[in-house]
Amino acid sequence: MTSGFLRRYSLLMLLIVFSTAGFGQKNVPLGIHYQAVARDNFGNELVNTKISVKFSIISEDPLSAPVYQELHQVVTTSKFGVFSIVIGRGVPTGNSPCTSLSDIEWGMANHYLKVEVKFGNEFMDMGTMQFLAVPYALYAQKSLEPGPVGPKGDRGDKGAPGDPASDDQNLSVINIDGADYLAISGGNQVKVASIEKDGDPANEIQDLTISSNKLKITNNALATEWDLTPYLDNTDRQALSWDPANRILSIEGSTGTVNLSELKNDADANPSNEIQDLQLTGTTLKITGKTDAAPINLAPYLDNTDNQELEYNESTRSLSIDGGNSITLGTMVAFRATKVSSETKTLYMTDYDFVANNEEYDTNSNYDNTTGVFTATQSGIYTFNVGYTATGSGDSRILKIYLNELPFEILNGGITGGLSLLRTITIKLVTGDRVKPIINVGTGLETGTGSFSGYKVN
Repeated sequence: MTSGFLRRYSLLMLLIVFSTAGFGQKNVPLGIHYQAVARDNFGNELVNTKISVKFSIISEDPLSAPVYQELHQVVTTSKFGVFSIVIGRGVPTGNSPCTSLSDIEWGMANHYLKVEVKFGNEFMDMGTMQFLAVPYALYAQKSLEPGPVGPKGDRGDKGAPGDPASDDQNLSVINIDGADYLAISGGNQVKVASIEKDGDPANEIQDLTISSNKLKITNNALATEWDLTPYLDNTDRQALSWDPANRILSIEGSTGTVNLSELKNDADANPSNEIQDLQLTGTTLKITGKTDAAPINLAPYLDNTDNQELEYNESTRSLSIDGGNSITLGTMVAFRATKVSSETKTLYMTDYDFVANNEEYDTNSNYDNTTGVFTATQSGIYTFNVGYTATGSGDSRILKIYLNELPFEILNGGITGGLSLLRTITIKLVTGDRVKPIINVGTGLETGTGSFSGYKVN
């Protein structure tokens, strides 16, 4: 297989499946179950991916031409990357002398299975393995074919006549331990029915019924009937009542009451004087709800001696305050570049640099538009944005961020052809760190288009 595309399928099982009713079974199902897992060059399963599989069965020499070859054109892996195929149910390619598994001379030589898989434009050789046991159901099928008829033998002597009455037998129904059996004279018995001890097989099927508050069990005329009326009294239902004139709370069915009149007024007989507010008239502040409250003149606190202004110097990126100090905000770092054309590569499932070569701005010359690498000239927190459009055909693409030439984080996996997306990531960098986007082309060959931008947060 081409390097960087797939390392190899992991074969989970290879089974020869057949079903026979006896030694005389001739209609052996023609099929060999094959199951495998598809993985990329990182060992990750290729999930929900469409592939084509070609099987070749080779006799004697594994390097010789196949005696039988078939194609399974549309095969889709599962959410775990697994796919299952029955060898013998594909479409014969016409490139081999045998047109089905039954034509193969399984008993004449060793046989080998060659597997080829196609993701893009060509089949990839996944390897050849030997059948360690002949698919014996297919081989045994040929042994069941009758041979040529031999010569007729001599007729034997006539035997003595049998007793015409010796095979007469009678069927009868007999009762053994309360159960009915069907018996044949001179033979065995078969149990056909059972009879309960009380002779009524339906009296165990019972139910509860209720009518006019009467509870009774069915299928028993002598069953006790229970009257539920005494349990339906309303003695536990009570209601609260309120006497607003006397402010008395009482409960139904009880002589006890609660007098809430003492809560009507507070100590100063003015229930609203605790609800207060601040009122400002001119520069005078006063509290409401208290006529003798002393007003406060706020004029001394309204002088403008503490008014100060902030001033920003863009050339030095410094911030200062009147009559105070100044601080330097540091050098602005921001860049943006776009990638307007897609390159066509040669290897599937391979990482390629995502180079946005059309630079729109770069405030501190941190971005190299020839390599697609951002280099931090000062330590801090940075935010990066990567926009990507999967041009061309092919799925299973992966968008990544590399830090100092090593994988840092996967921004998005399983990208299908034609999909557009925008991903953001924040990274803490030190001076000299290098950041760049990477695209794994998956089952396609195009790197796609998009953009790469970023800025220093602090």
